[in-house]
Amino acid sequence: MGRKLKELLIEKEYFSAENELHRIELVQKLLAERFPFENLDVLLKVEDPVTPDFIEEKMLQNGRGGLCYELNALQHLLLSELGFNVYLASATVASGDGWATDRTHVMNLFERDGKLYVIDSGFGSNLPLQPVELDGPSVKSSAGEFRLRTCGTEKGSIVFQSRSDKGWQTRYAFFPEQVAWRDLNRIKREIHTSAQSAFNQELLIAQIFPGEIISLNEERLQIKTSKGENQRHHFLDKEEMLKHIESCFPEPVYKAAAQYVHMKKDGRKNA
Repeated sequence: MGRKLKELLIEKEYFSAENELHRIELVQKLLAERFPFENLDVLLKVEDPVTPDFIEEKMLQNGRGGLCYELNALQHLLLSELGFNVYLASATVASGDGWATDRTHVMNLFERDGKLYVIDSGFGSNLPLQPVELDGPSVKSSAGEFRLRTCGTEKGSIVFQSRSDKGWQTRYAFFPEQVAWRDLNRIKREIHTSAQSAFNQELLIAQIFPGEIISLNEERLQIKTSKGENQRHHFLDKEEMLKHIESCFPEPVYKAAAQYVHMKKDGRKNA
């Protein structure tokens, strides 16, 4: 664990919390506030294998965020170091009336007192920010209301759902089976190279801060506040986009975004 992370956990009174699930919740909130969901390594074609050393260097040392196989890998390393017996599992994300690329979402599972929980810090801005119990009560965060249910589907026996105006919507499905760390590299390859990948087309950044959720793509910035306000700002050009990234997200993310914008410009010049 990095010294800075330990200091932040102390600030959140993690080490004085007695309940295990509450301690995990504090870790999830810390990760959400510190590490944005972002796909810049995909766009920059960074192909380094996903190893514990890679995760620690990219995120803890260099201050970047990442996608699910990086954010939840960091969560896995941190919770394991803190003494929690968590294990990695993979899921298939629901997409429209069908499914996205098979088993390309990764999260952590945790068993306690005969109950199974999903612990997910890598599902964009749709984060429950606390463990979600299988067939237990729904949980709420600033991102919405979530639950975990036993439900037979072609992609898994358990579904993670969020509530919308249309009722409960399945967000992903999975079988509660442990996957090896090397499976993260399979997921990374799929996301980097698949024509069906949602993350190799354009820039996406999202982060949950206390009081607001900020999400950005190459067309607009969106800010949802805890008071129910929803602000959207459409960019005139990529330079304006970079200015908003610089003001809203960690400096290392801004620098990677600037590299991406310049790479695209150079690509057009050489085309």
